Amino acid sequence: MNRPSTFSMSIRCIAFTLIFSTSTFIAAQTPSLTTPDVAITDFVAPVSGKPFPAPLASRVADISAAGIGAHINLLASPALEGRGLGTRGLEAATEYAAATLRLAGIPPYGAIDSYYQAVPLRQITGTRGQVEIERRDHDEIATRTFASGVDCLFSAQPAQTLKAPVVFAGFGIRELQLGRDDYAGLDVRGRIVLIVAGVPGGAAWHTPELLARYAASGTRERYAVKLETARALGAAAVFAVEDEGFATGLAENVADEERAFRSYDRDPHEPPMLVRVSRSVAYAIAGEDVFAQPVSNSTHTPQSVATATIRISGEEHLIVSRNVLGILLGSDPKLRDEAVIIGAHIDHLGMADGVIHPGADDNASGVAALLEIAKTFAASPEKPKRTLIFAFWTGEEEGHLGSAFNVNHPRWPLAHIHAYLNLDMIGHPWLTSEIRKLVDDNHLPDAATYLASITAESFVEPGVPRGFPALERAVRDSARGNGLAMHIDWTDGTYGGSDYRDFARAGVPFIRFFGNFFPDYHKPGDTPDRLDIAQVQRIARFAFATAWELANR
Repeated sequence: MNRPSTFSMSIRCIAFTLIFSTSTFIAAQTPSLTTPDVAITDFVAPVSGKPFPAPLASRVADISAAGIGAHINLLASPALEGRGLGTRGLEAATEYAAATLRLAGIPPYGAIDSYYQAVPLRQITGTRGQVEIERRDHDEIATRTFASGVDCLFSAQPAQTLKAPVVFAGFGIRELQLGRDDYAGLDVRGRIVLIVAGVPGGAAWHTPELLARYAASGTRERYAVKLETARALGAAAVFAVEDEGFATGLAENVADEERAFRSYDRDPHEPPMLVRVSRSVAYAIAGEDVFAQPVSNSTHTPQSVATATIRISGEEHLIVSRNVLGILLGSDPKLRDEAVIIGAHIDHLGMADGVIHPGADDNASGVAALLEIAKTFAASPEKPKRTLIFAFWTGEEEGHLGSAFNVNHPRWPLAHIHAYLNLDMIGHPWLTSEIRKLVDDNHLPDAATYLASITAESFVEPGVPRGFPALERAVRDSARGNGLAMHIDWTDGTYGGSDYRDFARAGVPFIRFFGNFFPDYHKPGDTPDRLDIAQVQRIARFAFATAWELANR
């Protein structure tokens, strides 16, 4: 978007000043915990006396906390206004990333002789609508209409009308390992699914992991998995019945129209429309209060009882955001046609109610690490055998829009991507209590010995898909060389909460680098002074050594 020239010039001056000021800166064994080289199942204890070979050790040491901190201070500064999608602050951040790559001598890999890959998006504002329910009771048909801001809250959608039968699917949860499938016996293709917000009762459903997945405070986080489940089963839309506090929230926020962004092209993985509704809407559909009795797999409303018509109005505008891409071609003629991509999203939430959300951890930390990783590879006398691509994604907070666009319109053929490495929120370490619980939950033999051998500050948990031994070997070797304790989180990534998701869906091997959540996640308190810069440096060195291994072996 166009920006005031004075802002543009001042940001560029700040960016270049900071750049110049900071630029001076095999299959794994499985021994027991009684040996120095420690790995039982998926846990690795820190190892002494197994340093990296000289060239790699020198490069790892080049990644400095000072350089990382300087990047974070700029990216999360008030001048960049939270780097919201479609804002001048995000434009300034992308220019800063591109300028840093250019000064490091890393060639562009965007459009012709450019670091930028244009990402067209649909910006949707002013979404309003209504829901009309028709319910048949014997020979009688009862009709009732519910308005936006009174009984309904719509996710931002382009103008449209949808009419379909309604199917009740409990909490809308499929967790087969916990013996629950709310969709068992239901055909929801082309239908609207009515679900209850939150999780079932019982201690098994109130673990931090499940509460974060299904009962988070943010709407997007709370419904992401439920919407993906409904999408995979062919649902046309989802009605989510909220609790008694919903009306109060509507009364306080009815004047605030949601702004959202969607892919310009049709995305087959885009979730179905979400309409959050009151209990009155649910009663009109089901003829009973769905909260009045325990919601189980068997409490399904007959599929033909109610039909809903959703009518939405809103404004749609075309905007163009940008990914930033740089490339170092591989030095080995036999391997240079394979690429290792390292990525981090550069956007954040921008401003809400006039308050800046700085996004220091989310994700200035990952961008800062990637910039230092890129500079270190570029300065290394030993050039990687495989090609390296450094990617700074736009639109992650709005649904991984930049990375999804790149996967759907790949600059490098997907079949020739050796691995994708993702850096997101790497500025906070695990807590000792969390590690202890992880060890206990996994029934690690001789857990006390393992816990005594590690510190929370040195513990990492990369996410890796099964079936890719080169990735597992790379993270194990990197953890050992960096003196880190590690647990491998085996994940297929297709429901992932960051930019590796679309690579995983395309079958590209990936590694997720992540630190830990913290209380000011997605809040104005996510500021540079709250970060652990040493933690960012540790993850940056861990990711660098992993990329070195994947690029050269």
